[in-house]
Amino acid sequence: MKIEIKNLKKRFNENFVLKDISLTIEKNKSTIILGQSGCGKSVLIKTIYQLFNFDSGSILYDGKSEVDIDKFSMLFQYGALFDSLKISENIAFTDFINNKTNFNKKVISLMNDVGLDKSIFDKYPSEISGGMKKRVAFARALYKNPKVIFLDEPTTGLDPINSDKINELILKVITNRKITAVTITHDIKSAIKTGDHYYFIDKGIIQDKGDCKKILKTKNKIFKSFITGADIKQ
Repeated sequence: MKIEIKNLKKRFNENFVLKDISLTIEKNKSTIILGQSGCGKSVLIKTIYQLFNFDSGSILYDGKSEVDIDKFSMLFQYGALFDSLKISENIAFTDFINNKTNFNKKVISLMNDVGLDKSIFDKYPSEISGGMKKRVAFARALYKNPKVIFLDEPTTGLDPINSDKINELILKVITNRKITAVTITHDIKSAIKTGDHYYFIDKGIIQDKGDCKKILKTKNKIFKSFITGADIKQ
């Protein structure tokens, strides 16, 4: 699915969080939204997902203003697993809550896709590691075969080794399944590894955009400051 956003504005009370945002999320590509905490990237994703209304501008999904949000899925920042449910029930949550019971084969297939051993099928989230929890959450996000997957800080809380593993997994899955992926992150290494195109947002405005493989060559001073963590005068 291709998503086109033009002149998007979103405010809470009198405070504009998104200020005239225009960007294109290409079909079957990985788009990275970069920026500091509070820059507006999470609000942007939730607006695209139709969790928030917007004040002005337009969002087109394959050329249409309306979309079936069942075609979307989300990998939440901290997984958002249900502690009282088994791993299998978490992955098949949408079927489980509708009292469907014939999901075991699909769950095992997804567990294999995301690198999880079936030995944890009946375990609970408290019994597995942080890296495994992230994979379980990813499997759940893939369960309904989405056309678009949103990934909210997918490497947050992981050590460098597990972060690399999750990045490799994301790249493999979105490539093999031909999914349109939208990732919000402040992790430059992750963006370069998993992304095709990037947009850098600062104070609700797109300050820079381009090819993820050329991020480190940016000429934009604000983005350079973000990358290096340096203070600059604007």
